[in-house]
Amino acid sequence: MSSQPKTSPLIVVILTILVIGASWWGIDALSNAKAEEGPSGSTPGGPPPANVILATVESKASTQTHQVVGTLRARSRAKIAAREAGATLTINFDEGDLVEINSVIATLDTRRLDAQIAEAIAEITVAEALVHQKKSRVKRSAIDLAMKETAFAGNALSEAEVLDARSANNVDNSIYASAQDSLKAAKSRLELLNVRLDDLKILAPFTGRVVERHIEPGEWAEPGSAIVTLISSGEIEAWLQVPERFAATARGKQIPVTLTATGQTVTSTSLTIVPEAETSTRTLQMVALLPNPGDTLVPGLSVSAALPVSENTERLAVPVNAIVQGYAGPGIFISSSQEGSPLPVAKRLPIEILFQENETVYLKAEGLKAGDQVVVEGNERLFPFQTLLIGDRK
Repeated sequence: MSSQPKTSPLIVVILTILVIGASWWGIDALSNAKAEEGPSGSTPGGPPPANVILATVESKASTQTHQVVGTLRARSRAKIAAREAGATLTINFDEGDLVEINSVIATLDTRRLDAQIAEAIAEITVAEALVHQKKSRVKRSAIDLAMKETAFAGNALSEAEVLDARSANNVDNSIYASAQDSLKAAKSRLELLNVRLDDLKILAPFTGRVVERHIEPGEWAEPGSAIVTLISSGEIEAWLQVPERFAATARGKQIPVTLTATGQTVTSTSLTIVPEAETSTRTLQMVALLPNPGDTLVPGLSVSAALPVSENTERLAVPVNAIVQGYAGPGIFISSSQEGSPLPVAKRLPIEILFQENETVYLKAEGLKAGDQVVVEGNERLFPFQTLLIGDRK
C-alpha cells in the first residue's frame, strides 16, 4: 500500500508570497491607469475623442412636396384656315414671326366677289325703285277706296264698285310688301357678299407666333384649307401628371416649375385640375399657368414641378449630412453632457424622416428639440457616448 507525498512547508510559503505579490502588482497597475487617464475622459482601450462639427437643429415652417413631371403647351394652338375659295395673293408672315391679334396673315383674290357685289348693288337700286313705285300705287288705291266708300254712303255708288276698290287696295298692299321683302333680300345678299369679301383677308384670332406655313403665294385655297399654324404668345401652360392622392391638396396653389433642359425655375400663377383621370396610371392632369415674357418658354419642352402635398407647418430641420444610416434605420448624433465627463458625448437618436428639400431634411425624433446641437461632420464612425472634440464649422 503506497503512501501520498507530503507537501513541504517551504513550497506553501513560496506560493503564498507569489499570490500576494501578484495581487499587489495588479492593484498598482490599476491605480496607475486611473492616474494616467487623460483630460478627455477616455480610457485606454476605449474609443478616443472624435473630432466633429456641429450644427443647430432648427424649427422651420415648411410644406412637404412631391416631384411630378409634365410638358409645356401653348394656351392656344390653331391652324388658321381660309373661309372662302380663291388664289393666294400674299402671305405676310414667316415661321417664327410674332403676329398681333387681327393682323392680316394672308389675302386671297377678290375679283369674283367684287363683281358679285357690284351686281348686288344694282339689284338693290332696282328693288328700291320698285318699292317706291308700289308705295305710290298703294297710296292711290287707298284714296280711290275712300272716295268710293263716301259715294256709297250717299247712295251715289253701288256696293260692287266699293268691293272692287277694296280688293284692288289689298292687292296693291300685298305687292308693296313683296317689293319691300325683295329689297331686304337684296340688302342681305350684299351684306353677305361683304362678309365673304372680308373673309378673303385672313386675320389672326389671337396674338401668337407662326410655327408653320401651309400655303404659298399663287396657290389655290379652298374653304377650310390651312394657311398657317399659330400658337399663342405670352402665358404658357405646364401640363403635369399628378397622382390622384395629391391632387386635392395642390389645387389652386402656386408652385415652382423647373425646365428639365435648362434648369430654369418659374413660379406658376395658378394651378387647376383637368377633371378626367388617366385610367391606366390613375393620374390626373393639372395645368400650371406660367408667365412667359419674351416667349422664352417653348411648347413641347419637358418640365418638373414640386407639388405641395401637405399643409405649411413648423417642423424640425437638420442638414442632410447629419443623417446616419444603421441596421436599426436612420438616426442622428446630438451633443449631450454626461456626468463625470468634462467633454460632451455623442447621443444617438432614431429619427423618422418626413421629407427632404434641397440640403435640408425635415424629421421627427423623440427628445429632439429646436436648438439642440447635431453632429454634421465626423459622424461616419461615431459611437454612442463617445466623447467629442468640437471644431468650428466653415
